[in-house]
Amino acid sequence: MFSNLIKSLTVGAAVAMSSVVPAVADNDGPILVVSGPLSWPFFAAVKQGFDEGAETFGIDYQYIAVTDTSNMTSDYPRLLQQAISRNPSMLLVGEFFPDGMDPLIREATAAGIPVLIHNSGQTLWQDNGSIGFIGEDPFQMGYKAGEIQAEAGVKLGLCFNQVPGNPTVEERCNGFVAAMEAAGVETIYQTIGTGDATNPQAMTQAIKGTLQANPGIDGIYTLNAVPAMSALRAVDEVGRKGDVLIGTADLSNEALIAIKNGDLAFAMDQQPYLQGFMSMQVAFQFLNYGLQPIGHVKTGPLVIDSSNVDATLEVNKKHAGVRGAS
Repeated sequence: MFSNLIKSLTVGAAVAMSSVVPAVADNDGPILVVSGPLSWPFFAAVKQGFDEGAETFGIDYQYIAVTDTSNMTSDYPRLLQQAISRNPSMLLVGEFFPDGMDPLIREATAAGIPVLIHNSGQTLWQDNGSIGFIGEDPFQMGYKAGEIQAEAGVKLGLCFNQVPGNPTVEERCNGFVAAMEAAGVETIYQTIGTGDATNPQAMTQAIKGTLQANPGIDGIYTLNAVPAMSALRAVDEVGRKGDVLIGTADLSNEALIAIKNGDLAFAMDQQPYLQGFMSMQVAFQFLNYGLQPIGHVKTGPLVIDSSNVDATLEVNKKHAGVRGAS
């Protein structure tokens, strides 16, 4: 019933054949998940999916993530290298920073360790030996956001990226810019250091400065719910509340309430819980039966706006955290 209330964006794509020959793996180690920081509500939902998937399929696994987000570009390759050294039966990896992580994934697959990519790495998994990818289509995530803003009459849009170097996040901005350009709308692309990715005040000041330097900005697209709230504060502090259309990727209860109140126009949901649960299901079926999906299993985007925000909030009341919101 709830699925009938949400608007889905269906993107047609050719199915790519995997180069991995299905085989029941015989590695002796545990299933290891290298994924995002649990201080972010989004990845708490991903882990909830992993946890419930593991319980459903009777799997023991370990979740590995950074606790200090200030050095993610160097810490994630280190954590992945440590995971590989444990000879896991399977690796479930978010490929957040390819420069450091992709060579290690290639090393793992070459050594016979099955790897399934989730969340980040949509354009990379076919070439590094991974068996598949489960997550959003980031370009279409951004493209749909750009279409919404252009159709609403935005004339100068800002895409704010709080995790530069992450190709998934960058592709959202690329999609946003492409949609705006197709509609004849100009855009500005802004980044902030990854050390400030969870610093709302730093993001508020960065966006505020860009608004002051570019008073024609009348649309903002952020790539996570935390910077979305920073954008709302920045717009308010420069005295332009109600004049700038703001949308975001990903959810939080604060962002959902802002949509309900009319302050935030929309949020693009990539359904993080599904990324964890489906990854665990694939791991179970691959390790036991040699079965695997062929290609990209898409978990988003879904548009959350005033038409379905109440239903989304109701789900959060009954099943806390499942929608990636807290």
